[in-house]
Amino acid sequence: MIGGGITGAGIARDLVLRGLSVTLLERDMPAVGATGRCHGLLHSGARYAVKDPKSAAECSSENRILKHIASHCIEETDGVFLAITEEDANYGDRLLVSCRSAGVPVTEASADESPNPYAIRCIRTSDAAVDPFLLTLSNLYDAYRKGGNILIGHGVKSICDGYVITCEGRTIKGDVIVNATGFECPTLLHRSGRNAPPVQPDHGTLLVTERRVCDLVVNRMRMPSDGDIVVPGHTTSLIGTTSERSDSTIPTRDEYRRLICEAVSLLPSLKGVRIIRAFAGVRPLIGSGDGRSLPRDYRIFEEKGLITVAGGKLTTYRQVAEGASDAVMRLLGERGSCRTKNEMLPDIRRGERGDIECRCESSGRRIIDMEFMKGVDMGRYNRLGFGACQGMRCAKFTTLPEAFLQERWKGIKPVVDEGQMQQAYVAWAAIRTRMGNHR
Repeated sequence: MIGGGITGAGIARDLVLRGLSVTLLERDMPAVGATGRCHGLLHSGARYAVKDPKSAAECSSENRILKHIASHCIEETDGVFLAITEEDANYGDRLLVSCRSAGVPVTEASADESPNPYAIRCIRTSDAAVDPFLLTLSNLYDAYRKGGNILIGHGVKSICDGYVITCEGRTIKGDVIVNATGFECPTLLHRSGRNAPPVQPDHGTLLVTERRVCDLVVNRMRMPSDGDIVVPGHTTSLIGTTSERSDSTIPTRDEYRRLICEAVSLLPSLKGVRIIRAFAGVRPLIGSGDGRSLPRDYRIFEEKGLITVAGGKLTTYRQVAEGASDAVMRLLGERGSCRTKNEMLPDIRRGERGDIECRCESSGRRIIDMEFMKGVDMGRYNRLGFGACQGMRCAKFTTLPEAFLQERWKGIKPVVDEGQMQQAYVAWAAIRTRMGNHR
């Protein structure tokens, strides 16, 4: 199993629960790719209902399953679609019909219930917020404690018949190899002299607010576009998202301006709220062309001894893992049904009252010790630096404080404006003087 994002973690768990011997290889750290660089939306399916009803139906089904098996990773916020213009309101008719056709629960609500006092139409959905880091580690931990072998910091150089060669030159054998490396899966296959599926990298930038501005997921009542969604995420809110054909994870100031302009129209309470960070992820889309026009579905490609997973979303990871695991069982000639629809994921949090390491995010040592994560800097999994201070107060709790602050600064630079120049200067000074090393 190659890849420690949510898809790879889900496949590893599914296969272990079916009784197979599984080794998972992750080049960097779990969930640091597309999985950890998203807005943390557990889709109701409504965003896709008009243009991609198949994906909408899948999201609706998986939304219910994950709320049952992974409740500790999910905040059931619910969501709304808001019409700001008459054109938006007219789109709402299509949205309602498409959602009901796809089996996505939606209800018309009074515009007076909307978090935007200027909205002229409001439709409620079952959207929710999910913690992608917690969800990924919960899957990996369950796979590990039931016999899976999780190897962090082991990249794969090439895939051969019946084995892989790691970047360190180690050979690891496997009856079936699963490639779940996101948008990089074609690169690995080409490097191994194999045909690759048509996976296109799609860059998307998001913004993080200093505080939580709304307890609902708020969507614009129109086809998906820039700045049309605000998702609550712990003590902050996330504004999303752009779409551009690129494998870059560097956000730009132009994206920041576009997103905030559109988001304030959607949710006026954002006006004057400080944006503390921008970050970008890369979606693995199937096909070629404008990212907004491409479907958000997934495909599983089978060869002799090799399974490649392309596409997919955080919300549907479990379904993708089930399909990939079914394919593995077919190639092996084994029997064994999927158990992940009903078997609960373990709650890997230490408890609600852990040590507080950064009060602006109320973060602490929230994750239990895991042998396979030994030696990994747990800062991002404990949400260090995710709040308003962006690491200035809590960098001292990480194993590499200067590198941690430098990484935080990358996300601060694109959103610096006159209103937060002083705060940005303090962050810069913290990095230059290595304040993160001292109490």
